[in-house]
Amino acid sequence: MQTAKQVLDSANTHRADGHAHDQREQPSLGLQTKFLIGTSLILLAFCFGGALFIYFYEQRQLMDKAYAESEMVMSAVEASRAYVREELRPVMQEVMGHDFFLREAMSTSYVARAFADRLSPALPDIEYRRTSINARNPKYESRESEVEMIAYFREHPDVLEWQGIVEVEEQPEYRRYKPVYFEQECLRCHGDPKHAPTELIETYGSVGGFGRRAGDLAGVISVGIPVHTALDQLKSRAVSGFLVIFAILFFIFVALGVLFNKIVVSSLRGLLVSFQKSSGHQQDHLQVEPTRDELSLLGVSFNAMLEELHASREKMQSWNTTLEQEVNRIREQLEKAQEQLVHAEKMAALGRMTENVTHAIRNPLTSAGGFARRLEMVAQSEEERRYAGIILAELRRLERMLKELLIYSREKAPLSANQSLAEVLQDVLDRYQRQIDERGIEMHARISSSLPLISMEVEQIEIVVNQLLDNALEALPDGGRLSISAEDVEKEKRRWIELIVADNGPGVPEAMTGVLFEPFTTAKDLGSGLGLPICKKIIEEHGGFIEVHSSPGQGARFHLYFPVK
Repeated sequence: MQTAKQVLDSANTHRADGHAHDQREQPSLGLQTKFLIGTSLILLAFCFGGALFIYFYEQRQLMDKAYAESEMVMSAVEASRAYVREELRPVMQEVMGHDFFLREAMSTSYVARAFADRLSPALPDIEYRRTSINARNPKYESRESEVEMIAYFREHPDVLEWQGIVEVEEQPEYRRYKPVYFEQECLRCHGDPKHAPTELIETYGSVGGFGRRAGDLAGVISVGIPVHTALDQLKSRAVSGFLVIFAILFFIFVALGVLFNKIVVSSLRGLLVSFQKSSGHQQDHLQVEPTRDELSLLGVSFNAMLEELHASREKMQSWNTTLEQEVNRIREQLEKAQEQLVHAEKMAALGRMTENVTHAIRNPLTSAGGFARRLEMVAQSEEERRYAGIILAELRRLERMLKELLIYSREKAPLSANQSLAEVLQDVLDRYQRQIDERGIEMHARISSSLPLISMEVEQIEIVVNQLLDNALEALPDGGRLSISAEDVEKEKRRWIELIVADNGPGVPEAMTGVLFEPFTTAKDLGSGLGLPICKKIIEEHGGFIEVHSSPGQGARFHLYFPVK
């Protein structure tokens, strides 16, 4: 049979050496040995359990017998007291008078003790005692154990009796205790000494046994029966029972061991050999390693196969995931490249067409502009000059549209490294300062002096800032608040320069929010619809992006992000 180390080597080579080394250092018992040890422990537990059951059962029987004997003695003594209390005492008082008292005939305690003393020769192993604390007769003063029981009954007034086996002079003895309480008729002899019979005072004095009240705990009645001989017999029977049970279970144990070896161990070894053969190992190396039992080796072999299957499945899943990711990445790259190619072709065609159209239109526009200015100069009336002005304004708008169209359709311009965005912003603000002051606009500029240098094309960035400021000024014809800020920020785990241009004008119309950066889309009557698309195109050519935050009536905020290398 193959060793566990060899099985582990076939499943997981990089972990097998350490595990096998640790296992060889800690020898293990065989499966049959473990089964026999476990079965023997169970059988021994049954033997001890059976012996203990016999012992405690016999002890319970002994207790019941002792209880019956004590009940006989107590009942007999109590019968004598009842006779005195119910018949003899009333007759004596009727004959001799109520003030007459004869201890030997009228004291229930005296008569009960006298009856018990005369009964003891017939029952030499049974001791009857009726005692109390501060007893009238010192002979019946409570012993230490009886004082403890009196205290127990005082703490537990609902308990009517106590029984058990206790050690008395180093010998086990059955003891049964019952509490005794004073009744009203007892107070003549145990209440106020002034009313007590003269015979009692003369015999015992006026201290002991007096001062009691009805319901007080008078003392205890106890019956003691020696049981050491009976307990020795119980132990002997328990040992005999243990030996008998052990002998029977021993034969069962031997039979189970043989049966387990024939059915379980042999089958497991054959299964392990077949399992390891199916794993491709050589038969001459198949031997049970002394540090493992058969179930452990079978478990190791099975776990090794599971680990190998699990590793293969994880590897295949990893390959599938990697392949899917690679296919998706290549597909996305192809789609993006195709989109870029189509866009580039469109933009190139648009650029060529725009250049041709612009060149063809500019000459007529220049001529028309010259004649319009000439008409404005030679106009004879105010209406003629107004018409000439309208022509000039429309020509300028047309020329501006051509210029924006050229910018939008041009190819990407090369970027210059290490440029200062703060300087570009300051130059643009200086040019717009006069317009801002004339319109009464409240201007707030916060441009960090520690902005890092970035790669950019200054003229293109100026076009973006000019466009955003022009839009803001158009939104604030009657004054308002305009702010511009630039700072170094961290966004999406990259470092950026964030440029914010904000105003408190009417904001972007809700219908324009989704198409704000699409070409030729505008809410202005005279707009070309290319201003913001040009801004977006320039920012993206610089590797950044633009965001807008606006609500109708609450102004607009444009956030421009430039990457910092």
